[in-house]
Amino acid sequence: MGYYSAPRRFLRGLRQVVYPRRCPFCGRVLGSIPECLDCAQELDTLRRKPSMKLDPAKHYISNLSGGAAPFQYAGCVRQGVLRAKYQASPWAAVELGVWMAKLVYGSEIRMCGAEPVPQKVDGVSHVYNAIVPVPPSGTKRGYNVPYLMALPLAEATGVPLYENALCRARKKKHQAGLPFYERVANVAGAFRVTDPELVERRNIILVDDVLTTGTTAAACAQALLADGAASVFVVTLATVEKDLAPLDAWKEDEQFPDI
Repeated sequence: MGYYSAPRRFLRGLRQVVYPRRCPFCGRVLGSIPECLDCAQELDTLRRKPSMKLDPAKHYISNLSGGAAPFQYAGCVRQGVLRAKYQASPWAAVELGVWMAKLVYGSEIRMCGAEPVPQKVDGVSHVYNAIVPVPPSGTKRGYNVPYLMALPLAEATGVPLYENALCRARKKKHQAGLPFYERVANVAGAFRVTDPELVERRNIILVDDVLTTGTTAAACAQALLADGAASVFVVTLATVEKDLAPLDAWKEDEQFPDI
């Protein structure tokens, strides 16, 4: 059964009798209220307008055909990501994915009881053939945030979701706080494709929670393309945008080094 199948929605509805639905950004109890009024103004401020496309001058997006993120990684958006990742809140990751489905792909969100359910959008499945989440860094959390965020995207677009298409080839340090060059070296060869048939000749949507420098997304794209993927486009909830000195050091017609 799929995540949005009627039986699974029914079971989640029973759970919400005891654990009411909350805002993924601030934690306020929402129940059947579609969106949190307390966060609305700040979320509008953090929206990346007018375009959600990632700027190659601000990210290392080698190997990627492009990328998009609806929010800046700050304020309540940052709180929501941290809640999903570090406060044992898998439900928050799914709700953040609902926002991605709405803002990136224009999905209408309908409330089914106290659960927001993305509605189908036309066109995306004619271009993309697979959704692949960035694999988890370990098993301690018990769930993979990018995979849970990808569930509403798959429901909205109709594009098949391959949870385990990518895996970690080796352990790496946490990226947070590392200088740019160390980030590149840290993810070099860190990912591999589990089954080439899942990605061969496919145009792939790669899903992650936050894009900082872009080195993780680029390393995932390299692994997917090496095993036959036609293209990789990354979608994240939020992004950190700042000029990267290492990028300025290369000439515009110079190829980035493989990682």
